[in-house]
Amino acid sequence: MSAAVFLQGPHGPFFARLAKKLSEYGVVTHKINLNGGDRYFAWADFQVNFTGIEDDWPFFFRQYLLENGAKAVFVYGDCRRYHARAREICKSLQIPFAVFEEGYLRPDFVTLEWGGVNAFSQMDWSEEAIKQYKPCGRQRGAPIGQTFWHRARNAILYYLAMRLAQPEFPHYRHHRNRDWLGEGTSWLRSFARKGVYKIAERKLTPRLTTDLSQRFFLFPLQTRDDFQLREHSDLLSIENAIDVVLKSFAENAAGDTVVVIKHHPMDRGFCHYQKLIDVLARRYQIVGRVIYCHDLHLPTLLDHARGVVTINSTVGISALLHKVPTKVLGRALYDIPGITHQGKLANFWSEPEAVDFAYFQRFHTYLYELTQVDGSFSKDIDMTIEGVQRNLESIAALAVPQAPHSEANGTDDG
Repeated sequence: MSAAVFLQGPHGPFFARLAKKLSEYGVVTHKINLNGGDRYFAWADFQVNFTGIEDDWPFFFRQYLLENGAKAVFVYGDCRRYHARAREICKSLQIPFAVFEEGYLRPDFVTLEWGGVNAFSQMDWSEEAIKQYKPCGRQRGAPIGQTFWHRARNAILYYLAMRLAQPEFPHYRHHRNRDWLGEGTSWLRSFARKGVYKIAERKLTPRLTTDLSQRFFLFPLQTRDDFQLREHSDLLSIENAIDVVLKSFAENAAGDTVVVIKHHPMDRGFCHYQKLIDVLARRYQIVGRVIYCHDLHLPTLLDHARGVVTINSTVGISALLHKVPTKVLGRALYDIPGITHQGKLANFWSEPEAVDFAYFQRFHTYLYELTQVDGSFSKDIDMTIEGVQRNLESIAALAVPQAPHSEANGTDDG
């Protein structure tokens, strides 16, 4: 009987629902909980709590895989400390390592790759592979719609459960420095700010789509604790990235151009960069040429942007869909010659390399059909799991049959 092991998933019941589905199809599911938040949302045929110190994790995890005959491991994100070490162990044991992540394409998609995601992707992203790929003609699913409240609720419950169970997991160190109270307060602040920005920024869009159309560069920020920044770029922080971009803009961009810095919506209640931006604008003598915004409609901005600068955000892919020249500061799987600007940032402001859109369309299809699952981790989960199941049916290690068993195996400790 095949066995699958689940580690940390996205906040909410997504991994529990996926484990139940696999169990119905005869896969023995296991869940290793690292904290109380993991346990609160968990379901599996067999569950175990890892309560040891982090240095003991590699030995524990390796032995658990071997003793339970694991044929696949599922995680959300491959850069968390526990997951990073799990990835190396799975590689050494030749056990498939399935990594979920937010969609490379936004909204309405999640990412599923085997072996790693983003700059750790194991797929062949060479020009030859992309151009030789034969599309299967997969059609997009239904739109998901807003997920803010679903995500906020799941995050608050997760951090609350993690805090309450802390005595049971005394050695656990989270990859984000947040507690349940700070998380809850920040989400409430985010909701309040969303309403404020809707009113305060109502005159910005008309200005950007008329007087400043094709005269502004868009710099979409990422979350301050994004692993894309920490693991897949040489920048020190979001603050450092803002400094680098504004300094280069001041030194190299035409005097009639503007840079628009867009705050990440998921960070709305957690941080604010206006004071920093004001200080840097004065330092680099570009006061009046920097616009800081939060909730403007991204596709509209892209329709009127002269170029996009990003650390390695998936907004870069959206920009390319709009044929907007794009410069990547970090490492990204879409940072490919012919698709993104390959020269220096200093040159981008005056001579941005155009997008080879025919090539990009082939890349987009390749990306969509081989790595994206229609759906969301927090809303319409059943639809998402159906897409994941279709992906898994092609993975021989799990041997998922076409018809479910009448009963699930093992015991429900979730």
